[in-house]
Order: sequence, then C-alpha cells, then structure tokens
Amino acid sequence: MDQNEKRVPHYNLEKIKKLIEEKKYCITKIAQDNARIDFDLTVAEVIKYILTLDNTCFYKSMTSIYDNKIWQDVYHLSISKDTAYIKLQIISENSVIIQFKRK
Repeated sequence: MDQNEKRVPHYNLEKIKKLIEEKKYCITKIAQDNARIDFDLTVAEVIKYILTLDNTCFYKSMTSIYDNKIWQDVYHLSISKDTAYIKLQIISENSVIIQFKRK
C-alpha cells in the first residue's frame, strides 16, 4: 500500500484537544508503554503534554501503513532533552487515537 504524506495538518488541532478534554480518546498500549519507558510519563502526563501542542509542533500528515485512507497527524514535542514523536488521528469524528514515542 502506498503511504501518502503532506505538510499541512489533516485534522484541526483545537478539535483534537477538545475531544481529549471531553475524555474522547484512546491511547494505544504501545504508546503508554513507550511514554513510560522513554520518558517516565503516566497517561495523565501524556495528555497534559498533548494539550500543550500548538501548530508550531506540527511535523507532517501521513496515511496509515495499514490503510491509505486513514490520516495521522505527526507532532514533535521536546520533553526534557528528548523529542517525542506524537501521532494523532480522529476516528468517527468523536474520538482521538494517540501514539507517543521517542523520536
């Protein structure tokens, strides 16, 4: 499957944040593990960091390697001396899937 990329966000970041604040999100198990192992972060701390994202943190949009119709927005965020690689996508217009790992 072809993976597409673009340099503009596919999703509105403010909408993502609103959904997260409404507790309409899911953090993948691997993201939880990576956040803990790579940054010693809890799920609550991951959410706090994601809510600090702004458009200057945006890196790219890309389609899923499993389905080229599903877009994921990638953000980079400095945490201590490392950079987090954060992927966000809206599913069914009412929830956010979060992936989080060291870049």
